[in-house]
Amino acid sequence: MEQAIKKTITGYHLGDRLDLKELKNNLAFNCIYADPTELMYDAENSSYIGIFDYGSIVFFGVDYSTQTNIINAVRTILNIGSAELKRENFDVEINPDASYKVIFDRLIIKTLTIDIAKIIMLNIAQSVALDYYIEQSNILLQQTFQFTMELEEKGRFSIKGNALLKYIGRLLNLKNKITQNIYIFDSPNLTWNDEYLNQINSDLSRELDIKLRHSSLQDSLNTVKDNLDILKDINQHSYSSKLELIVIVLIAIEIINLIISKIL
Repeated sequence: MEQAIKKTITGYHLGDRLDLKELKNNLAFNCIYADPTELMYDAENSSYIGIFDYGSIVFFGVDYSTQTNIINAVRTILNIGSAELKRENFDVEINPDASYKVIFDRLIIKTLTIDIAKIIMLNIAQSVALDYYIEQSNILLQQTFQFTMELEEKGRFSIKGNALLKYIGRLLNLKNKITQNIYIFDSPNLTWNDEYLNQINSDLSRELDIKLRHSSLQDSLNTVKDNLDILKDINQHSYSSKLELIVIVLIAIEIINLIISKIL
């Protein structure tokens, strides 16, 4: 009976898109796979590093010290700031005597191949990216809630004009990034002709609640957008009312001046 091997997968999201061409030319590891959206490196002893252009880096069985060194190297190469990163862990147990199973934060498989590692890392990359975008949407939702509370309590709100338009732009940019970077409805090419890989991908996606979290994220962003649209309409109405009042005052002044000139 062979002893089971446990591998920990750790995913990070750096909050920025990554220039994979620049990284490929500068990272001193053995690159075993590269395409425009993903790099995969061999870290030896059935350990791997996956780097995704939408900002996620995933380590498969790589020690924490090496993880830190690689993240620092990526930040240096691409001139990325040192903000705190979103992080997610997942375990893989490789046991020839066990049956395939996905339970909570653990996957049990009989053998490990590079393709299986790629599917696992892709799902963790998507999951930690979702965590990052959910956090960003929650910040927008909380700030928008404060504006609506001001409207309820004071009959006015503090964000207006260009500041409101910039805030709406921030929301739209976040929605665009999510659309560009989260491919949850597209099965990886590897799974198209391999039933086992497709099963692993589907089971991991379900276990990580990727589609459910994506749907919740979209609902939150739509709520923010609906609220901001209302605030924008109120702001425009208030601005139009002020313009109308100014026009009325100017007309009144002109009439008064005309009357005075007639009397004199």
